[in-house]
Amino acid sequence: MNIAMIMTPKMQTSYLYGDMTAGEGLREFMKTGYTAVPVTDREGLYLGVVSEREFLYRILEDGSLAALDSDTLTLADLASVTRFDSVNIETDTDTLMKKLVMQNFVPVTDSRGMYSGIVTRQKVIETLSHMI
Repeated sequence: MNIAMIMTPKMQTSYLYGDMTAGEGLREFMKTGYTAVPVTDREGLYLGVVSEREFLYRILEDGSLAALDSDTLTLADLASVTRFDSVNIETDTDTLMKKLVMQNFVPVTDSRGMYSGIVTRQKVIETLSHMI
């Protein structure tokens, strides 16, 4: 299975910028309706994924929603690369499937680490169901 054939391209996904403050990011994040969203720099370099968990943990850690409005706390600070593994566009199907078992979606990067899009578990299941 070719990742490019089942990938949702960057332009059709929601993503946020790492230089946004956490407060700005939370407001934009809430508009997406998703529980997790990729984060890039302004040039498109993949930085990680920010999820409801990161926002909630920060609020609980600091004891206040006001902590997210700090000018020093950015989405890049909150984005997790360890909880949401990405794959390269050249990654083999077996590796992709192992990641999709653990994640609802897998961010895809090109050879330079630039965010290219996502592969969703739903898309893979739909594609496989048509093969049966």
